[in-house]
Amino acid sequence: MSYDYRKIYGIVMTNLPKRTKSQKIGVSAADLLSSVLAKFCNVIPVPQDRDLGIDFICEIMEGEHPTGKLFNIQCKGKEESKVESNSITFPVKVTTLNYWLLQSNPTFLVIVDCQNSVFYWSFPQDFLSLLGKSWQNQQTVSISVPIKNRFEQNIITLPSQLVSIVNSQASATPKNGDYLGTLTLANAVNRATDYGLYVLSAPFHRPFQYIGMPIADAARAVSSTPNEVGNIIVDSEEAHMLLEAEGNFINYVDVELKRTAPWSQNRPFDSEAILGVLSINPSELELARKQTHFHTYYDHKRRLKIGVSCHYEGAPLSVGFSSKYYRA
Repeated sequence: MSYDYRKIYGIVMTNLPKRTKSQKIGVSAADLLSSVLAKFCNVIPVPQDRDLGIDFICEIMEGEHPTGKLFNIQCKGKEESKVESNSITFPVKVTTLNYWLLQSNPTFLVIVDCQNSVFYWSFPQDFLSLLGKSWQNQQTVSISVPIKNRFEQNIITLPSQLVSIVNSQASATPKNGDYLGTLTLANAVNRATDYGLYVLSAPFHRPFQYIGMPIADAARAVSSTPNEVGNIIVDSEEAHMLLEAEGNFINYVDVELKRTAPWSQNRPFDSEAILGVLSINPSELELARKQTHFHTYYDHKRRLKIGVSCHYEGAPLSVGFSSKYYRA
């Protein structure tokens, strides 16, 4: 026998819990994003009673096998955000941002357009690094999510820049068990502040990615135009970047960090901190040679030679990338 408890206890609909519009948007956004990420990752939802600002923990998979590379996702529906010309902004509590920064794995903010099945993502740590420390005195920070950082429901791989960030944040295997001697990206970034430098965002983020790109693709990636010989120059208040062409491809990249000028060739510098400004984890590299004015690294994974140097007296510190002289 079934009972109608609404009649027995005089329950009326207005005395029942409500699911708010914000909750409906959040659930739809999370379900849609989870279904896409599950094609490439083992997606672990964080229970609501343990959710302090992270909705999913994701482990990248290679086929059927886990990689051990983890990242976190905070998911929001587009209706909850403010859309501007080139970006979407979403207010995040400072307490939540601090929680993200404590994580050993990178945390991404993903804005979900459920109506069009489009996803916009941001790595808030990069954005915060441009603000100095003053944001700690605020209640919230409006995190900017670039419109160009997007993927759709039918993607066949995760966005390459997102994967690059995950790889750069991964713990390195220490040599001879020396865990204390293993330098992580976070340590390098912290040391960069001694130079008055902070992590640079795109297009200066991990600039080795342009090596081997066709000139036209590289030009689109950095939103600039090649000159008559195919070279591409990108300037900002913080950096000057040269993408040098050989044939139809980029074969050399050099980034000058303007705030370090003028530097002396006789003045030592912390090259690991300088690499951190470009979101490059020094523990991924081999330090091959070290002179006062020039430090040479090899990136064996990408088969690149990386030089951190002061090219001439009074020049800024710069970082050069080349595959041509790998192991030379």
